[in-house]
Amino acid sequence: MMRKLGDVMHVFAWCLVVAGLVIGSISVSYATYETTMHEEVWIQRELRSQNAARLRRVIRDIDLGVRPAGVIVSPWPGVIAGSGVTSFGILLLAIRRPGKERA
Repeated sequence: MMRKLGDVMHVFAWCLVVAGLVIGSISVSYATYETTMHEEVWIQRELRSQNAARLRRVIRDIDLGVRPAGVIVSPWPGVIAGSGVTSFGILLLAIRRPGKERA
């Protein structure tokens, strides 16, 4: 049983839509996990320093919910890549097939 090219493209387009959504959601989850790991390393490094001023600053930063910029992992590159893949899939779905004109 042979499939038509249009049917294969339709399935491919839906796979792109789903893959884009998965890429976006995984990137957010990964960024959250990596930020937590970097924050833990940062706190351990400050604790090992045994410098009273640095320890006070860490405690104050933790209380305020502030972290150094190097600790935070951005999810945006993955979110943008996922939205690009999803957009391409939607574009493929929006292309009208020749011979199937609407009345």
